[in-house]
Amino acid sequence: MIEQRLDKIEDMLSQLIRMVGKLSEEQQEMKKEQQEMRKEQQEMKKDQQEMRKEQQEMKKEQQEMRKEQQEMKNGQQEMRKEQQEMKNGQQEMKKEQMDMKSRLDEIEKNNETRHEQIIDRFESFERDKDFIWEKTVRNEREIGNLKRLF
Repeated sequence: MIEQRLDKIEDMLSQLIRMVGKLSEEQQEMKKEQQEMRKEQQEMKKDQQEMRKEQQEMKKEQQEMRKEQQEMKNGQQEMRKEQQEMKNGQQEMKKEQMDMKSRLDEIEKNNETRHEQIIDRFESFERDKDFIWEKTVRNEREIGNLKRLF
């Protein structure tokens, strides 16, 4: 009976040792799993930091792109302004050309009028000269006739 009791106690002790061994193994496995989880967490944190870094870089690139777009818009506005100034300059030049053409037409008209006036005066001088010559010839004849009579 004592032996049976001892066997029972021995069985119980071996069961306890096995249970403690299993618990110890389970505990070791849990520690290992915890370490793996911590390692995974660290990797995830590292991945998150890399993602944040990439996001920051993307934001920076977006800002640079926006800046470039704004510079391009400013350049376009300047070009439009220059084009408008050139159009205004062309319009002013056309207006000046029209004014000069008008003045030139007026000058030509005045020249033509003066030319006609000068031609009229020359014709008048020509008629006066012819008249004076005729009168001179008549007077010379009359003087010649009077000289013969006296």
